[in-house]
Amino acid sequence: MEASQYLALLGLWIAGIVAPGPDVLVILRNASLGSRLAGVLTAVGVMTGNLLWITLSLTGVTVLIGRADALQGLIQVAGALFLGWLGVGGIRAGLAARAARAAVPAGDGPADPGGAPSPGPSGESLPAAPPGRTPTPLRAFVLGLVTNLSNAKAIVFFVALFANVVPAGARWWENVLVFVLLVAVGLAWFTAVAWMGSVERLAVRFRRNAAAVELASGALFLVLALGLLLSAL
Repeated sequence: MEASQYLALLGLWIAGIVAPGPDVLVILRNASLGSRLAGVLTAVGVMTGNLLWITLSLTGVTVLIGRADALQGLIQVAGALFLGWLGVGGIRAGLAARAARAAVPAGDGPADPGGAPSPGPSGESLPAAPPGRTPTPLRAFVLGLVTNLSNAKAIVFFVALFANVVPAGARWWENVLVFVLLVAVGLAWFTAVAWMGSVERLAVRFRRNAAAVELASGALFLVLALGLLLSAL
């Protein structure tokens, strides 16, 4: 492979992972409403899924899946059901947070669906992470992994990416280099998303508007699920 091919591959890869989608959404949600650790572990789960897609692409398996309409449709339906489950969960959490906020009598200070507020740098009360909405380390990782694998459109993306840029006769060390480059760049990006989502000032704003954040993320997941389901049908 020539240097221009590596640059083209990296450019297309960066454009694909930077575009807003379920991966970025679930990382931001866990990092802002949960914790930085939850966001980072979700990012690692997402990249583990991408690692699997990259491996399948380098071995030609994604091409075979792309040609099997029934299998691809099954993957799309499964992905739609999972994203729909995330959407319903987000809507329910948002409604519960809104009800908890409305139940706080006026004059008692800002409602905090997450429990006791923590003191901010200037002495003001900052809302804590909502209880039950911070996933355990294992759940955060699995959530990122399954969210990535449920995106059936990844098959089309990786088939197009490798078919147009990586030559079929690439040597083994060239494939290894491609693998390392894509995984390193992807992990750096998704970890950066988790870090940005957990920055204190941004996280505090998300937690103060936890109900709206959960409702919006739930609605987006439902829209993505509907799109996948219509595509499969």
